[in-house]
Amino acid sequence: MPDAADDRPAYGLQELADRSGLPVRTIRWYQSEGLLPRPEKNGRDAVYRREHLERLDLIAELRDRGLTLTAIRDLVAHSRPASTVAEWLGIDATLTAPWSDDRPRIVDRDQLATLVSGRRAGLLAELQDAGYVTPTDGGGWLVPSPTLLELALQLHDAGIAIELTGRLRDLLRRRLAKAVDDAVKMLVERTGAGFAGNASAEELATAIGALRPIARETTSLILAQEVERALKELVGQGPAALERAIPADAREARRRTEGKRT
Repeated sequence: MPDAADDRPAYGLQELADRSGLPVRTIRWYQSEGLLPRPEKNGRDAVYRREHLERLDLIAELRDRGLTLTAIRDLVAHSRPASTVAEWLGIDATLTAPWSDDRPRIVDRDQLATLVSGRRAGLLAELQDAGYVTPTDGGGWLVPSPTLLELALQLHDAGIAIELTGRLRDLLRRRLAKAVDDAVKMLVERTGAGFAGNASAEELATAIGALRPIARETTSLILAQEVERALKELVGQGPAALERAIPADAREARRRTEGKRT
């Protein structure tokens, strides 16, 4: 039974639901799942305090950050949930910080026309087919990656088809995604045992901060080395192998062009 001298705010279940914006059934479910402490009792009535409202606000914030209810329960189950959550939020900020400045943009048709100006007709449709731009309901255009769009246009100007650069982009993303998943798993398994010192929030932030620019540079270097290796192997097979690697229609088009020159 609550202390009669206790002057802390007290809420019934319905008032807690009204203040938190959650349905009563959700609050009861959180209690049953161990996410929310049981209420005090005043006779047969449940009495909730400000701590319950703060816990519901915290659960909502953590859910907005993408945590599952199981992960949230693990965080709030500690003897010092406030400090545990604060440490996690510091780690969360470290892990979710952007690794590039390239962010999606919405542009209008005039801005998009400026991007492709001076180039042949039909290019915008090719960019759309390749996923470099996507029309939006509001009449604008979504550019998922302005940097990749700019690079695709540079390669187009150098004679590399938009459709081909789109396929190369997707190929690299698929292969790199698998490599990154494996790398992250490896780092997680070694956290506190070869990575990030003793795995405190500060040590993890320091390790990630050092890793971020080096990982980008390393990835770029390894990609360049592998391209160099693959091209050397192709050239090492001799002119006949290189000729066979070129599609027949491309070889025929090249012969026609050379014939016209002569």
